[in-house]
Amino acid sequence: MDTPSDRSAAVGRARAQRLLVTLLGDYWHAGHAPLPSGGLVAVLAEFDIAPANARATLSRLTQRGMLERTKEGRRTSYRLTESAAQILRRGARRIFATTDENAWDGSWTLIAFTLPLDDTNQRRLLRARLRWLTFWPLYDATWVTPHDRFDEVREQLTELGINDAVVLRSTDLDLLPSGRARLEAAWRIDDLAAGYQEFLERYRDLARRAGAGTVSPARALVQRTEMVNDWRALVGEDPDLPATFLPASFPRAEARAMFLNTSEALAESAQHRFEELVQTPDRA
Repeated sequence: MDTPSDRSAAVGRARAQRLLVTLLGDYWHAGHAPLPSGGLVAVLAEFDIAPANARATLSRLTQRGMLERTKEGRRTSYRLTESAAQILRRGARRIFATTDENAWDGSWTLIAFTLPLDDTNQRRLLRARLRWLTFWPLYDATWVTPHDRFDEVREQLTELGINDAVVLRSTDLDLLPSGRARLEAAWRIDDLAAGYQEFLERYRDLARRAGAGTVSPARALVQRTEMVNDWRALVGEDPDLPATFLPASFPRAEARAMFLNTSEALAESAQHRFEELVQTPDRA
């Protein structure tokens, strides 16, 4: 049975991995050259992650196929795998997207799929990727989104090796009361609104200081990265519904504008700090 300390350690490990993936996705632009392990350890130290935990994070992400490890003499370096880099590029398009909530043309993308009942890992992966693409379940194996995701979902099906599925685009989706109620329950609009409001309250002061240019490079790296992590979690749970499905007071547009403006204001300073830290030599 897990103890509170075990659960705390697991949360810490997950946080370190999320942070490093975010950092590499946002700031690793130098021709995708491998980065020294000492530099990555130094970057994670900015977030109060101890060197031993940072090195364990590098090892875990390598085991998960997110990182590749290279060694030249006594120098150990890491780089994102091509598949991980592709996932992060797709993620960045969603995270930093500017969306007009009033521009919906009434079209839906629908996917219906069949997977073996015992293939729980494939089912879990597909559902996670569908959610990220703003699909939500109408029924267990029938998911819909009010966005054009035709090419993207076909790409995901190909990557996962799933060939028993139907994907279609249509404006002729008649949601009877029970179907509409099922989707509205899945979308959890009240919870989403609360999440965006909390985000606004948490980062309003940072937005003000970023706009005034008073955030140091070290704080820019830390606070921008944590803000991107929090925003990623929000949009990962959000089907990005058009305004027609939302209450007038829904705070997503305000939160998105604040996120985009603040992340842009801090980007250059955070990038400089990241590049400074990754030059730290490996002393292991």
